[in-house]
Amino acid sequence: MDSLHGMVFYQTASPLSVPIPVILEYLLDLKRGGLSLSSLKVHLAAISAFRHEEEGHTVFVHLMVTRFLKGFVNLYPPRKPLPPSWNLDLVLNAKTGPPFEPLATISLHLLTIKTTFLLAITSARRVSELAAVMATPPCAVFSKEAVTIRLHPGFVPKVSSEFHINEPIVLPSFYPKPDNSNKEARLHLLDVRRALAFYIDRTKSFRKTDRLLVSLAPKSKGECLSSQRISKHIVSCIKMCYELKKTPLLATPRAHSTRVVVAAAAAASTAFFKGVALKDICRASTWSSCDTFAKHYALHRVFQEDTHLSTVVLSGTSCT
Repeated sequence: MDSLHGMVFYQTASPLSVPIPVILEYLLDLKRGGLSLSSLKVHLAAISAFRHEEEGHTVFVHLMVTRFLKGFVNLYPPRKPLPPSWNLDLVLNAKTGPPFEPLATISLHLLTIKTTFLLAITSARRVSELAAVMATPPCAVFSKEAVTIRLHPGFVPKVSSEFHINEPIVLPSFYPKPDNSNKEARLHLLDVRRALAFYIDRTKSFRKTDRLLVSLAPKSKGECLSSQRISKHIVSCIKMCYELKKTPLLATPRAHSTRVVVAAAAAASTAFFKGVALKDICRASTWSSCDTFAKHYALHRVFQEDTHLSTVVLSGTSCT
């Protein structure tokens, strides 16, 4: 009943003059409901936008609030994501053979999940950005050396600066002219430019959108693929590769809309520990600062420009 009365009070209290202790009690209620510190700050920002300032200060800089937030961090310190329960080299190695090859004859489903996975790890972009990638010129341009793709003009990225909105994704050809060695020939099978070319060609007959990744489901065939479905494709790909290699997964990867657990954290950390400059990783991933990588994407286990990042990540596989 106390909680119910509290919620009624919160709903009837004026945001223009609600006392600081009431705001803090409201934040505690949100915490009890499972919200993180970043989510609490969103609510606090909304209240601050309407509440009158006290002595020229907003809610955020009020002494009681700053102490509350500091205490919150001490009680509930942020946890770094655990290293992925899957091995990137194993997954890439499995993709160089059946049933993921040859691309001209495999099922569209397998072609979709292979292309999606390669695009995710070589671009190191968020899943929401992968859903916004375009498939038609001038937003998708193929050359002998690379493929340059852009996001839909109407898409608003998480960090909506001029750089993040306008920066193209440049993915180089990977061993475009392999020599006679078996290793180079197998590595070429991981060429994301090659996979994208096959994918666009094999889906053009039923496309209903200019987005790159499209649905194969009967009711939505040809329409753009959702972020949630892209995440599931990536997870399905990992699980399938482990089954092909007859290797047990330590834990089932979780499908969600962020790129931390799925692919980009592994790709960025792999590139970092193989010598790619951190500033180039951040540029390719469109992170606003190196702190973003350090706080959210650096993984202890796997822990130039965007074209260099994708090449280094793919080169890690031991194709024999």
